[in-house]
Amino acid sequence: QIGAAARNVLSDCAAVLDRFFALQPVLNQPEDSPCDVPPSYDAACYKLTGRVEGPGPFHGQLVHHGWKATTTKLPAWTGSKESALVIAPAEVEIS
Repeated sequence: QIGAAARNVLSDCAAVLDRFFALQPVLNQPEDSPCDVPPSYDAACYKLTGRVEGPGPFHGQLVHHGWKATTTKLPAWTGSKESALVIAPAEVEIS
């Protein structure tokens, strides 16, 4: 039963991502393949692990190709400016 519920949740999450974001890999090459990182790389695009020494360029093995959004289609915010920053509302039990 837990597996069936998890599959539904993951399916729904995938549908939301497909609806609001167009996702594609950061690097279009197979994982576990050789990978070159330029000396002036963008740290938002590459996470380097292992023996990272000096300014680069770097040569390694691609562990995960990463993901980036090519488009974003979020609905317009209709609430107040203050409520846009609320992560979880205060819960109050009324007696």
